[in-house]
Amino acid sequence: MKRNIKKYLYIKTHLMKFAIALFVFSLIAGSVYSSFQEGYDLYKKGKYYEAEAILLKEKEISPKNLDIYAVLGWCYLYTGRYKMAIDISNEGMKLNPNDTRFLSTIGRSYMELKRYKEAIDYLQKAITLNPKNPYYYYYLGKIYLDQNKLYYAETALSASIMIRGDKYFFYSYRGAVYEKMNRLKEAEQDYKKALSLKPNDPHLKQALIDVISKEAEQESKF
Repeated sequence: MKRNIKKYLYIKTHLMKFAIALFVFSLIAGSVYSSFQEGYDLYKKGKYYEAEAILLKEKEISPKNLDIYAVLGWCYLYTGRYKMAIDISNEGMKLNPNDTRFLSTIGRSYMELKRYKEAIDYLQKAITLNPKNPYYYYYLGKIYLDQNKLYYAETALSASIMIRGDKYFFYSYRGAVYEKMNRLKEAEQDYKKALSLKPNDPHLKQALIDVISKEAEQESKF
């Protein structure tokens, strides 16, 4: 009888310890998630430095959370700290080298630094892994436009539009490409489409006026 009581008390004690440990773990896990969410919400509001402070603390607590590295990379990218964006993304890639968020952040950072070869390499890797993301083609198109590689720029921007046709800046940049190629009617159509998606934008309005003026000037010569 005494042996059974001791056994019962032993089991009860260990079950209580396990329950307490499980409760504490759930509190910690919930705290980590809520803190990450707080940092992510600040990032979405454009409060990048405040988000960074929270996410760096969370990185120490949860160093294998890929989302933390991704959002930190975006915070650095949007505040012009491109080297830091590259470094934190490389840290994330050590955990998962196929995460396209890291590849695209590195590619975009190199694009801003005008290190176009590296930018293209990383963006092409991102496209290989996730060919349905329109933004990767868009960034490539911007790079090729800067390099005056107009055929490649048109191809990349057309791909972004085929995947997602509701972004005014896809059409705006392709319109700029067509204008440089002297394909003015197509440029006009793209600027009009961009304006339909973002009415009253002064830059788009001016671009449309300019390209229509060029068309009229060319027609007057014939």
